[in-house]
Order: sequence, then C-alpha cells, then structure tokens
Amino acid sequence: MASPTYEERLDVVKAGIACLNDKPISCFNGNVVLAVFGGMTVAEYCADPVKGATLALETIKRLEEDAGTIYAMNAFPGAMNMVVGITFAWNSRVKIPGVEISEDSIWQVMEEALIEPDAYDEIMAIGYNNFLATKIFPRIIDLEYMGKYLHIAGEGQPVVDALYANLGIPLFQGAPATAVPFDPLCGMRSLQGFYRDCYKILDKLKEVSDFIFNENYAITEKNWETFNNPMALGGWVGGWRSASGMVSPKIWETLVWPYMKVSAEQMISHNHIAVMHIDSDWTRDIERFGELPEGKFVLNTDYMTDLAVARQKVPKAAYIGDVPTSMLTTGSPAQVTDYVNRLIDATGPQGSFIASGCDTPISAKYENVVAMIKAANEWS
Repeated sequence: MASPTYEERLDVVKAGIACLNDKPISCFNGNVVLAVFGGMTVAEYCADPVKGATLALETIKRLEEDAGTIYAMNAFPGAMNMVVGITFAWNSRVKIPGVEISEDSIWQVMEEALIEPDAYDEIMAIGYNNFLATKIFPRIIDLEYMGKYLHIAGEGQPVVDALYANLGIPLFQGAPATAVPFDPLCGMRSLQGFYRDCYKILDKLKEVSDFIFNENYAITEKNWETFNNPMALGGWVGGWRSASGMVSPKIWETLVWPYMKVSAEQMISHNHIAVMHIDSDWTRDIERFGELPEGKFVLNTDYMTDLAVARQKVPKAAYIGDVPTSMLTTGSPAQVTDYVNRLIDATGPQGSFIASGCDTPISAKYENVVAMIKAANEWS
C-alpha cells in the first residue's frame, strides 16, 4: 500500500503528463548513482542489488531533505543485477565491475559481432528467444552467474517493491514493454555490421524484425496478465542506436518507427504511460510522436534532442529531462541551476519533468543533483 504522500504526488504527475501543470516537476533518473552516493561501490551494487536498492531509498530521502520534494522517479534500482539486465537488453557481453574492471567502474558493454547475416534466417527458423537461449547467452554470460541473479531478482523484487511503496513517489518505469528489434539485433551483429546490413539487405532486416517483434509482442501480452505493480505508471519504449541522428529516414521509417509506435500503443492499451526513452538525437523525426494520443506518453530524452524544437512540433507532449550528464559531473551547482532555468524558459513549465538526461552518472556530484532538484522546485 502506498504512503499517504503518494496520492498527492500522483496528482501532480498526472497533471504534468497532461501538460496541465503550471510549475516544472522535479523528477529523478538513476539507479546505481544513488547507492554510490550512499557509499557503495558499483561492484558491491552489482553483487547485492537488493542491498543496493535499499541503500538507494535512504539516498532519496536525503536528497529530499536537501533539495525538496521529488515528485516522480523515472528509474529506480530494482532487484535485478544490472550486468544481467544489460546483457538481456543488448544481447552483448558485459564486463562485471570488481571482476573484469575496477570496482568503481560502471559495467561495460563489449562490441563484438556474434552473428553473421545468415543468422537472420536461423532466428526465424527456430524462434528468436530460443536462438538467444541456445546460440547467444552461452557465449556472452556465465549461465550460472545469470541463473543466480535471476533467482535473487525473483525473491528480492517484492521486498524492493514494498520498500519503494513506502517512499511514496510515483514511478514511470516498470510495466511490460515490447522492445524495438533494432537495438538488440545491433548488439548481436555489432554496430558496423548491422548498419551495413541496413543498406545491403534492408528487406531481410524488415522480415526478421517483424518476426522478432511479433514473437515478443505475444510474450508481453502474457506478461500483462500477471503484472501487478500499482506503483509503476508506465514502461520504457526505447531507442538508442536507432535514433534519427544515427540512421537515414528510409531505415528509420522501415526498422524503427513502426515498432516503436505499436509498442507504445500496446502500453497505452493497458492504461499505462508509454515512456519514450529516446537516447541520442531524435530531433529530425520528433513530430512523429504526435501520432500517439495526447496525455498517454512522455518523451524521455538525453539532452541531444532539441527540446525547444520538440515542444514546438509536439506541443502537448510532456518530457523528462534533460540536464546534461557532463554538467552534473563537471559543472557547478550554479551552472546546473542556470541550465534548468533556461530549459524551462525555452520549453515552458507545462509538461516539464526536470531530471538528468537519460541516467544520472555515477560520477555526478551530489551537490549538482541537489541543485537540479531545487531549481525545479523553486522555479517561478
């Protein structure tokens, strides 16, 4: 059961999603940085994600004491080991902090061509998830390690959910979503190889993307049957290497937007908010998000998309962002405050959820995060 403050904050968040608010809304993106602020190393966080999430809760309370109310969380540490989680997201090998890299380094995705073009037909012959289980995961992660942390996640997530519910902050992320096939395929094929395929065998990529998306769409529908997290307002529908600034209009229209739109519509059909987690530069095609129903989605950018242009082209779209991660790391509180004020002046307060671009980095200065939250709360 949510804390008494939850409903009050939820009203503010709902108004913001509908662009009916008259003040910007403080929000927080991030997971491991909260544990780092609490004194935990990245290696310790990966080794014990439930302990990391518990420590992160204490950090959120400290941030609110120093900066004022945080009305929403766009991402929050769960019970899943992030090395395992990123492995699933990218279909690539991930270096483990404290084992393959230093204990204070963030997990690192290793770029490697795991498949050749003939694998696209094999995926359609044996099934995408079967292909991952038999051909990919054994090559990129220790299966015993993966199994251990999947078990921990299964047992620990209800514990984390209960702790988070007591915090009383609405959460944008957590609902089931169907991934756009572009980035997971790119992770297996490598950026260079996959982009080359986009130009040489686009029709084949369209065929295998349809196959993968349809298989995963059905799985997501099954997941909705058992989904039970009243704190999660929505889920991420993401794109990274599939951004407008990375691929041509023809490739984007063929391999990106059709799946992104249907995935968002699936989320919306289950009465949840589609959080369009779009890293890199999506300015060229940003108006296409206007095809989604107003008040049912938010744009979650990483400071490379021009939010002033986005506000002009999709005026009724709320956004989450987009204080630069570099500024949170190397800037000063005064610079952060000035950026937030200029951002709100450029976009207006309506529908503005002020947070870091994408994820708050582990190198962020605590005082800069405080300044970001305070700037949103004190804007007038």
